[in-house]
Amino acid sequence: MANVVVKGTGMSTRCNRLALKAATAGAIGVYLWAGASAIAQPVAAPSPNATINLIRLLVKQHVISQQAAEALLKEAEEEAAQARSQQTASAAPSPGSPGTNPLPPPAPGVVRVPYVPQIVKDQIRDEVKQEIMQKMETENWAKPEEVPEWTKRVKVHGDFRFRDEADLYSKSNTNQFIDYATFNSSGPTDINPNTNPDGIPFLDSQQDRFNRMSIRARLGIDAVITDGVLAGVRLASGGDNGPVSTTQLLGGGFGKKDIWLDQAFVRLEPTDDIALTVGRMPNPFFHSDLVYDDDLNFDGMAVGVRTSPNPTAQGFSLFGNAGFFPLEYIGANFPTFCGNLPCPKSTEHQKWLLGSQIGLQWNQGDFKWRAAASVYDFHDIQGQLSDPCFLYLGEKQCSTDPTRPAFMQKGNTLFFIRQIVPDPSDPGFAQTPEPQFAGLAFNYRLINATEEISYKIGDSDYITFGLDFVRNLAYDPNDACRYGALGLPVTNIALGKGGNVDPCDKPASGQTKAHIQSGPNGYYARMLVGDPVPTKQWAWNVSVGYKYLEPDAVPDSFTDSDFHLGGTNAKGYIVTASLGVFQNTWLQARWFSADEVYGAPLSIDVLQLDLNAGF
Repeated sequence: MANVVVKGTGMSTRCNRLALKAATAGAIGVYLWAGASAIAQPVAAPSPNATINLIRLLVKQHVISQQAAEALLKEAEEEAAQARSQQTASAAPSPGSPGTNPLPPPAPGVVRVPYVPQIVKDQIRDEVKQEIMQKMETENWAKPEEVPEWTKRVKVHGDFRFRDEADLYSKSNTNQFIDYATFNSSGPTDINPNTNPDGIPFLDSQQDRFNRMSIRARLGIDAVITDGVLAGVRLASGGDNGPVSTTQLLGGGFGKKDIWLDQAFVRLEPTDDIALTVGRMPNPFFHSDLVYDDDLNFDGMAVGVRTSPNPTAQGFSLFGNAGFFPLEYIGANFPTFCGNLPCPKSTEHQKWLLGSQIGLQWNQGDFKWRAAASVYDFHDIQGQLSDPCFLYLGEKQCSTDPTRPAFMQKGNTLFFIRQIVPDPSDPGFAQTPEPQFAGLAFNYRLINATEEISYKIGDSDYITFGLDFVRNLAYDPNDACRYGALGLPVTNIALGKGGNVDPCDKPASGQTKAHIQSGPNGYYARMLVGDPVPTKQWAWNVSVGYKYLEPDAVPDSFTDSDFHLGGTNAKGYIVTASLGVFQNTWLQARWFSADEVYGAPLSIDVLQLDLNAGF
């Protein structure tokens, strides 16, 4: 058998071994190719040394130069002479000795080439790789693809949406809708036309708006602090700090856009079936957008439990959620401005939401069913009539100003919460300013039933039916009259004959009693066909739904901001179509057609065309 000798030049013994293994595995193709050429063509005057024959063949095949070959030949001759000298000095083994396997000499012109099986090549490669990796770890070599350990525990996610929207109003709408959201946010607003020449704000109810371009951008980070501890932070765009929308209109003279802290929470998971979340968190409840807008986040703390940590597990499982969420605190130094009068501070007043939910999930092959019953108890959000407020003597704030909603859209029944004492020096009180705030006439304690049924019809396509029902158990029409003539409702009132506006007292002669136009119920039915989350290219879905929401079924502050352009007292259809155009990039078109449930006509249609991208 021919032998190949690799002689090192200044390399360590360990490196020689590594080089020998690598050379043997890597050069075996050249060696076999050269040997094959030798077999195919007789070699003139072959040398008895196979290495010398191999070098000559490499020159012939133009693998190495003649100069390099001569140097190698010289070195090979020296190695061969040394080997012969050693063999002569040592005793030759006797025939039949263990370990001997004499072979007949090769025929003239034939070079015997040893065969190395593939398994041996793989073993040599793995051994070389393992030895090099061990040396890298021992000597702390740099690893180009290695990243810091903490980056493996951090996930960055986000999404972007570009929208073109058209808001279309019926020309038969009344133009007498007061914008109470602006009334409060920029108030108190003087309702005396004699002392407020600028008047009060009104909603647009008749003029269409086209090409209202907007963006929504959100960027979040979720970090696994340690096993069972997750921290999340998300930033989002938004035209204001309202709770239900992160949409920012474009334009504004190319001015920069605002960024808000949208989420900031820590989630503790001591076991697979229990989670405690504190901070500003995503909505922890199973819900549709009948009660809460999809962009709404919750402040406070929530706990969730489930009997199966895997939501896709087959069979039945139970889940439950409960939370304690502060809505608003009264100012620590309220009232702050008291004019020239003594300034006693207000007692403690806080607004809270207590939520609880229990649900059932059933997965059976391609069929999925999920249902939940929830109770949402809003504490102390009902407006309160103030003590007599002597603004003409220099008072700047009235005792119940903090009971007004921190944020509102439209639809709930309202009343003026300030009991303003007229200036006695003003004959007829015609020139006494009446700066007012509006508060909620009713309490809200909601019971909500939500159901969703899905059946798989393709790889990622489903037919999904959803039904949501809500009722305000705290709704009592008598609450609107608890302050009598001092706190009459100013919205959702049907005037009596003769222009009577008082639903709480007997009408005067020739008049009929006004009455409240409101209700405590709402529901939403919908059907979707296709991929519920069309983030893959050419994934699609279409859906249609019908929503009905009476004025005081839910607080209008937190409802869907797109349907009827936000709020309650609305009914109508929602049609949606989506198409994935690239991976994680999809188009969506939505059409909302909504009318009022009670009261003066207010029909609003909304068309939205969205381009979405997420990562």
